[in-house]
Amino acid sequence: MEKLIDRLENVLKRVFRGATTELEVVRPGGKIGGFLIWSGFEGVEQIDRQRELARVIHEKLRVDDLSRVTTILTMTPEETAAMKESASAE
Repeated sequence: MEKLIDRLENVLKRVFRGATTELEVVRPGGKIGGFLIWSGFEGVEQIDRQRELARVIHEKLRVDDLSRVTTILTMTPEETAAMKESASAE
């Protein structure tokens, strides 16, 4: 049986073509969170990115899997690069 993290990555990459995912188990009990990095988010407000992500997750995942998904940050490749550059400068 395919693990939830694999199913979630497949769904996100299928819907957000060309996206990169950085997902991991982040909480006890198997909660999954991380990053969805996609150039299509350029110029899109964070709230609209999250709404689209939530819509996709609710449409594509089974109901029993939804409670295992926690925070997924939506970022552009440029935002991710700036974040990593900032972290390495510290």
